[in-house]
Amino acid sequence: MIKVTKEVIEVCAQNLLFDLNPGQADLIFEEFNTVLAQIDYLSHIPHVDEVDPMTFPYSEHQKLMREDRPSKPLKAQDAVKNCNSKLGVQVKLPKVVGNKNDQVDE
Repeated sequence: MIKVTKEVIEVCAQNLLFDLNPGQADLIFEEFNTVLAQIDYLSHIPHVDEVDPMTFPYSEHQKLMREDRPSKPLKAQDAVKNCNSKLGVQVKLPKVVGNKNDQVDE
């Protein structure tokens, strides 16, 4: 398996036609190491390889779910009328992904 480095992340971003700002490759590298550590942790769970994967977790409860039927979508104004935080006809959410140096607007 290829070792993930900051340079590998930058090459992958270029191959995917992403432009990274200064510091973003470092941030992705830190996050990637966290993901790899979590995968390593999961691999040490006893008998984890003997369990069937949950490709669709609702298969036993599928009969309780309603059938999908096409319908008219809500108008944007109706969809946000009960929303506490909005920007025009869009729901305004707090930023959850970003650089460590970004300031959060509340």
